[in-house]
Amino acid sequence: MPFKTFQISDGVSLIQETGVANFMRCNIWHIKGRDFDLVVDTGMGLSPLKAHIVAATEKPLKALVTHCHFDHSGGLHEFDCRLGHRAEADILANPANEAVVYGGGWTKIEIVDPKAHPEYRPETYSITPAPLTGHLDEGDLIDLGDRAFQVLHLPGHSPGSIGLWDVKSKTLFSGDAVYDGELLDGLYHSDKAIYAHTLSRIRNLGAEVFHAGHYPSFGQAQMTTLIDTYMAGNNTLSDPVAWFNDKKEKSTDMFADQDWSGAAHG
Repeated sequence: MPFKTFQISDGVSLIQETGVANFMRCNIWHIKGRDFDLVVDTGMGLSPLKAHIVAATEKPLKALVTHCHFDHSGGLHEFDCRLGHRAEADILANPANEAVVYGGGWTKIEIVDPKAHPEYRPETYSITPAPLTGHLDEGDLIDLGDRAFQVLHLPGHSPGSIGLWDVKSKTLFSGDAVYDGELLDGLYHSDKAIYAHTLSRIRNLGAEVFHAGHYPSFGQAQMTTLIDTYMAGNNTLSDPVAWFNDKKEKSTDMFADQDWSGAAHG
């Protein structure tokens, strides 16, 4: 089973790639709408994602990536409608820069279970070019017919990081701008000063539910703790290999499902 799907709230499902280390596994969000369905982030592309989603809906699909990193954009090429921020359009169309797309070594460590994906080879893994069919920017509206999202430009983790803000339900799909784990601000094209500004913006947004790019969803109180801890100089991740080795040493099964029992649902 290459994917697992979990119902999170009315019209929102979480899809996860199996066989990817749970502290690296991207949250793939399937949001059902009246006029079309929206797929937010597409995982590593280890198995066909579109076919899995098509089996669960009859609606047209639009795929959106919150940013260009491999764990979010690997399956984007499968979709006819491909949306992302214009600042990362060239990267997605030509994902050849190892430092920009793959983070300078993330795919070289044991993030994929060889039993689940025996064909995976860290030394040859790459993602397929996925030229955007539509460019997104701050203030754009994505209207599914019965619910709408405002695009927020949330740079810092990467130049073109975006979030989707549902003001009606006070829910933010935040990508990697904020998630319930160590925040990553030291990649090739990260910018710490810009990231701090983005986090301040998120802190004051008024969101009550956060569906992030990794780890279980969380609420406003946890968001405040995560951001305040980061702003105080803690909760950052600078050395991916050392971080991974520490996680691996402490994990009894790093490919197991995460515990979402206490997650915010919206």
